[in-house]
Amino acid sequence: MDTKINVADGGGRWDMANAPFVVDALARSIPTVQFSMEGEVLAVNDRYLRIFGREAQDLIGGHHSSFVRLTAAGAADYATVWNTLRKGRLIQTEFGSVARDGREVWLQATYMPVLDSNGVPQRVFKLANDITHEHQHAADKIKMLEAISRSTAMIEFALDGTILSANPLYLAITGYTETDIRGRHHRMFVTPEDACDPSYERFWERLREGEFIRSEFRRIGRDGRPIWLQASYNPILDACGKPTRIVKIATDITESVELRLENAHHAFSDALTQLANRRRFNRTLAEEVRRAIRSGDDLSLILIDIDHFKRFNDNHGHQQGDACLRIVATAIRSAVRRANDLVARFGGEEFALLLPSAGADVAATAAETIRAAVETLRVDHQDGTRPVLTVSVGHASLSRDHRSADVLADDLVERADRALYRAKEAGRNTVCDDRAIHPRGSATPSSRAPLSRSISPKG
Repeated sequence: MDTKINVADGGGRWDMANAPFVVDALARSIPTVQFSMEGEVLAVNDRYLRIFGREAQDLIGGHHSSFVRLTAAGAADYATVWNTLRKGRLIQTEFGSVARDGREVWLQATYMPVLDSNGVPQRVFKLANDITHEHQHAADKIKMLEAISRSTAMIEFALDGTILSANPLYLAITGYTETDIRGRHHRMFVTPEDACDPSYERFWERLREGEFIRSEFRRIGRDGRPIWLQASYNPILDACGKPTRIVKIATDITESVELRLENAHHAFSDALTQLANRRRFNRTLAEEVRRAIRSGDDLSLILIDIDHFKRFNDNHGHQQGDACLRIVATAIRSAVRRANDLVARFGGEEFALLLPSAGADVAATAAETIRAAVETLRVDHQDGTRPVLTVSVGHASLSRDHRSADVLADDLVERADRALYRAKEAGRNTVCDDRAIHPRGSATPSSRAPLSRSISPKG
């Protein structure tokens, strides 16, 4: 039997003397049926008949069981309903039936035993409300959610982020079982750094306020691997519009995002050295100049050129030349300590180091560190020689005037390039800024022969 039973005591007892007037008033406005205590239909009004598309003679004399769909499992519940009514107790329930034309009908009904003066039930008066549309609408929503759940990853949270449930697709993406995650907090899917970020708490505040959020999200699977999800966080509202829980619907886009990131890496990376390429350098330089203008921060640029690289390449071959470029790139990258600094291959044997929020003193120290680090390097060659590497380094800092960002960016590169040229004129293996030549570190040209001196006299 498709029913939910709710038994109430006391409130359904009527005085038989007043019953006809009450019945007549209700019958004019509400679908009603009257039954004997054995369930036989005694009377039915037009409103009730219209719901099922039937005539009175079709129902009167028949049994109540013809109104409901009984299953083997529901037969015991059905017997309980009538046993309860025979005890004079009111019942409220919902049940499904079938109209004359075969369509499904759902009713919300109240069964009220009518008692005689001695309190003995004489008949049952039923008030009905047609809830077919509401029931079908709710059923459609359930079917829609089931369909979505079969094809889309879903997970449900309490408003504080506690995990309530997750469907098999979501569990498959993350590698967890439902037992692993139920009762834990959403932060288990994010990095500790993200969980501590103030924006994370604000994210949940927005959801608790009823805001719908849709974006790409980086999450962490059970094995620690990064997962990328295209997901929407949907606050579920009660009848008053107040959020009660959060349902997240997600699609695994890890493969496409990783491909996109890989393509972006190739688009902005130098294939030989794996440093940023000139395209990325130009973009970052423009962004950092604009940022420095807005914030008033310093910005410095270091240009590095391998001394006598063309001679080295001509004498030892391009493969050795490529090895030389990779070794120097690694040395420069290792000398960089700040996360926001950008190392790029500027072109040919020339490299660039962009230093946001760094003035001339910081740039000078970094430039000397790089020069000294490269000076210790050797390039193993098949003929047994190990040529010494040296670099010339020039650096400059952003000017402070009213020119445009583009002009200031070009000016910064030009002044760093002039400083580099001065370092070469000063004998190479040297650091210069756009104002002066810096003393070298402990190494001197005489203590270590530069790259050119390990090559033939013609170099």
